[in-house]
Amino acid sequence: MTKTVTVSGRTSPVQQSRSRFLSITRPPALLSFSLLLLIAVFQLALVAPLQAAENVFTSVSAIKEEAGRLAGEGKLFLKGPVDPYLTGTFVTAGLFGLTYLFDEDIRNEFAGSHHGVMRGITDAGNTVSNPLLHLGVAAAFYGTGAVTDQVKVMQLGEEMGEALLLADGATFVLKGVIGRGRPYQTGSNSSYRPFQFKDGYDSLPSMHTASSFALAHVVAAKTESIYGKAACYAAASLAGFSRVYQTKHWASDVILGAAIGELAGAAVTRYRSAPAGSVTVAPVAIEGAPALALLGRF
Repeated sequence: MTKTVTVSGRTSPVQQSRSRFLSITRPPALLSFSLLLLIAVFQLALVAPLQAAENVFTSVSAIKEEAGRLAGEGKLFLKGPVDPYLTGTFVTAGLFGLTYLFDEDIRNEFAGSHHGVMRGITDAGNTVSNPLLHLGVAAAFYGTGAVTDQVKVMQLGEEMGEALLLADGATFVLKGVIGRGRPYQTGSNSSYRPFQFKDGYDSLPSMHTASSFALAHVVAAKTESIYGKAACYAAASLAGFSRVYQTKHWASDVILGAAIGELAGAAVTRYRSAPAGSVTVAPVAIEGAPALALLGRF
């Protein structure tokens, strides 16, 4: 006699909970790729030949030098909106205010189902503008230069990383402090929950855009070709457009993010191009006590 057993397709509460847990804890593919890239670069730097250039993976002096340089660039970044970019600050403020007035109209224009070529383009724009991916690219350039003893390649990665740290750090802090609701979270562009660091209320400014423009500025500064510079900023602009098109951000979020990224990139390139003998004052800690240090090129 054959007995037929029917198995229900319905999962138990325990299985459902386990499924949700796995879906939450499984790292995104891009995050996993970026982490693997960083680990690979670190391992390559450790096995670099002895004649390779000093780098932050193997040299304490290189770490101290990098910290001092980042402090000097941070000072230029903080005072940049007043000196020397005061005019640009007024222009950005005006553009931000104008865009703010039409945020909801722009969101409504792009709302709804997205498909076709434009969906594919903006999907690509969202993917390649991920700040974690940018940090991985900077680390790859830096590590490759360190391993192969190509100082220019290592310096490019160094500048990329510094600009990204400034841009991403500033946007990360501002997101939580401002607490603006994302366009998919709230119907109004004026919904705020400041200082709550709440998911869905971290819209202003756009980190993807800031990161993209910081990277674009550094790379564009390295090329003499006007077409190369245009390509860098076109890619960064696509990142900002993609965030708005897919209602990840308000348009004004992107305006501020682009300004922050550009300011971060400019701070790095300005510091690097400072003439010998120029100095700046930056706060430091000496044996736990606050102090000021003169930083510059001599």
